[in-house]
Amino acid sequence: MTEKISVIIPIYNVEKYLRRCINAVREQSYTDLEIILVDDGSTDESAAICDEMAGEDERIRVIHKKNGGSSSARNCGIEAAEGAYIGFLDSDDWPQKDMYETLHRALKEYPKAGIAQVMSRDFDEQKNLVKGPQRDDQKTVLLQKEEYFSELMLHVGDSSFCTKLFRAPVIKKYRFKEKELNEDFELLLRMFPEFESIVTVGKVGYNIELRGGSNTRGKYEQARFEAMMRNADTAMRMAKEEFPSQEVKARRFVLVQALDFFLHVPVEEMRKDNPFYLQMEERLKSSKEEIDTNPFLSARDRKNLKILYPAPRTVRRLHGVWMRIKGNGK
Repeated sequence: MTEKISVIIPIYNVEKYLRRCINAVREQSYTDLEIILVDDGSTDESAAICDEMAGEDERIRVIHKKNGGSSSARNCGIEAAEGAYIGFLDSDDWPQKDMYETLHRALKEYPKAGIAQVMSRDFDEQKNLVKGPQRDDQKTVLLQKEEYFSELMLHVGDSSFCTKLFRAPVIKKYRFKEKELNEDFELLLRMFPEFESIVTVGKVGYNIELRGGSNTRGKYEQARFEAMMRNADTAMRMAKEEFPSQEVKARRFVLVQALDFFLHVPVEEMRKDNPFYLQMEERLKSSKEEIDTNPFLSARDRKNLKILYPAPRTVRRLHGVWMRIKGNGK
């Protein structure tokens, strides 16, 4: 006797990718699925594709709603889900055929774990592999909550909800923050009190296509970096209050998140009338001692932070000039 898994897929204007995603779920080796397609007010053919595919597979349920963003669509799916377990997919990505079988088996093997996860890999739009899985040793490992927090602080842990399977009673208590970016990491931090361990399987289960039009892939959005830094500060507080042995790693996490901002913010946004930029500049300049001493910073990150912190805008402008000269010299 199997247990139903609800797979929630928020959908907005992804007609080019949608059949690939849905068919990859329909073809899962674990067949007791409830496939919830949440059409978030699409204006292309996505809604029609959802209805068409629902007519082909009785496991598919379609919810059409006014556009509210991916978090809103996910929340709608959580409320509708009837499975014993709940998973999430992005509609422009696709799972391996045995992903949900692997995740379900892991949670059955470790009944005290609240979450199971597999590895992901990244492809570009030409289907070239850009980044391989974090682990591919085929081993199943149980991480205690603090161990998983440590992995997240070192950027070796995966915070994506799409690589995971949740026990329904756990995830049903929560909702994603709507109109918020970096929402997976934010909710994961809020959920930490709900589970004592997470089981992670070292095999590829999820495939990500990096495309310029994706919500968080490609274009610069200051709101995303603002959310990232809010969440980094939350993680820092969590380390101090709950995992004091992880505090140095959390300080490293904050610095690397800040570095990500300084490497991606356009020079024209590094202005005196941009309060967030000024705040980030001040945070960077006040972190000199931490940059020099934190043992968990990579040599490359430490070097970049040291170069940037005296005058980040000047450094970025000079780097841009150098890259143009270098490009013209080819």
